[in-house]
Amino acid sequence: MLLLLSFGLSTGTHAEQPPAERKIGGDFSLTKHDGSSFHLTDIRGKVGLIFFGFTHCPDVCPNTLMEIQRLLISLQEQQDQLQVLFISVDPKRDTPEKLDSYVNYFNKDMIGLTGDEEALQAVLSQYHAKVSYQGDLTGDAYQVEHNANLFLLDRAGQVASIILPRTPFTVLQQQVRKLIAADH
Repeated sequence: MLLLLSFGLSTGTHAEQPPAERKIGGDFSLTKHDGSSFHLTDIRGKVGLIFFGFTHCPDVCPNTLMEIQRLLISLQEQQDQLQVLFISVDPKRDTPEKLDSYVNYFNKDMIGLTGDEEALQAVLSQYHAKVSYQGDLTGDAYQVEHNANLFLLDRAGQVASIILPRTPFTVLQQQVRKLIAADH
């Protein structure tokens, strides 16, 4: 079963356009892991990859980020044409300082992003990303559930495809390479 949603890419499979009222994506403004402001337009001209996660995630996030690092290595000389954005869904615990050490562990060029709850909710809504919190939110021992989709953006910042969890690595790699080649 192919676990890829494609918007306007020729993948050799049936690609459906999302209904106009369900547009996915769009520009946003958050805080980078170095404390500076970030706007999606800052990466215009590069292919983008957005992953929503959090630093206390025990398995899905680190495993996905390792796959993203594997992807970056496989791109070799094209690595600088892909900008990875890790957007935290846990603003209470994921301060810019915490995000800085976390994303740098996986890749020094990855950008970690956070913001206040209102800003994060707006971005989650734009990308139709789901998150829920369980447990005592007044402490630090609560759990966070989130979807683990990867959002691939073309050089104009538009969502070109969504890679669902457990999609084979080769499919992710192929989609990124197509975006890099198509936009040159």
